[in-house]
Amino acid sequence: MDVLEFGLEEATPRALYDALFEACPGALIQQSTWWAEVIQELGPDRPIFLLCQRNGEALGGLPLYLYHGRLGNLLTSVPQAGPLGGVFVRPELAAADIAAVYAALIRTAVEIVERCHAIALNIITHPFEDDLALYQRHLEPHYIFENFTQYIPVESAIVAGTIQMRDSKTRNHLQRNLRRAVEAGLTVTTEATDEEFCEWYKIHCQRHTEIGAQPLDRRLLANIRTVLAPRGKGRFILVKRGNTIASGALFISHVRVADVFMISMNTEFESHAPNWLNITAALHWAAEDGISILNWQSSPNRTGGVYGFKRQWGSLERPYYFVTRLFRPAAEIREWGRDTLMQEFPGHYVVPFGILSDPHQNYFRK
Repeated sequence: MDVLEFGLEEATPRALYDALFEACPGALIQQSTWWAEVIQELGPDRPIFLLCQRNGEALGGLPLYLYHGRLGNLLTSVPQAGPLGGVFVRPELAAADIAAVYAALIRTAVEIVERCHAIALNIITHPFEDDLALYQRHLEPHYIFENFTQYIPVESAIVAGTIQMRDSKTRNHLQRNLRRAVEAGLTVTTEATDEEFCEWYKIHCQRHTEIGAQPLDRRLLANIRTVLAPRGKGRFILVKRGNTIASGALFISHVRVADVFMISMNTEFESHAPNWLNITAALHWAAEDGISILNWQSSPNRTGGVYGFKRQWGSLERPYYFVTRLFRPAAEIREWGRDTLMQEFPGHYVVPFGILSDPHQNYFRK
């Protein structure tokens, strides 16, 4: 097997990579070259794509990003908000071939780290593939951070065109909320104007400020709408009353998996359950498009309202992992501290913050 390394502007290898990506229905949009276009305005990351081939046949890929920082460079598959994925492979490969693809791609990634004098290599795993053991074997990470995602299996949620909740309590709760939305005169649209998107972004900023969270960069959300949606890889759903926006949700998708990338509600409409109407519309869209998983992505914790809202939809949990191999002494990174890491590597995962207080632990959980 050989590995081809290329950048976003190299048309010929990119076409090979894109063709492989489209042939992998279980891959995630964050593993595509299109995702690199979405995030390229947000930071000084140079995308480096790896394509594993055997006798001219593309077998697997790995998207990486080289971050140039004052304290050191970082090679990662975890840039900016909402990353997922790591390695992806052709679905029909035998187990031995899959292992060989992972080995070749990870070996090349380590070579790039050494060539670019990076302090660490970080790869985030696919939440719907059980491939942690392959990273442990071939990357030999110093640290593993276990996160979780909630997701809705679309096939069990939409049966014969109607939403099926897991029990009578949640089913009645959904029906009450949808009735409140309808009685309030709320309607759903996927035909948003640029002006409506700008208005929704203001709502996003206001809502995040209200709950004590940092709003996402407008360019990230806008690029999802302009880069991914026209290619059938994203969708923007609005819930409105008349000309007033009650809720907006931005989704990213590829064949089997759609992520609820961001949903933000106008607080004035909270009593009318606009987010319930929005997710109902999203589930129907997912079912119609053959999407099998509606992925909420992670939540800050398992006790807050965000987690609870997702759980009410009958959501299940899956773990996924940040695997880290250091190329700089851990003691030096601990000396920098949390604030310095956040300031010098904005929008990037470097190490589990747990190592700052416990230098002897190497496995962490959210």
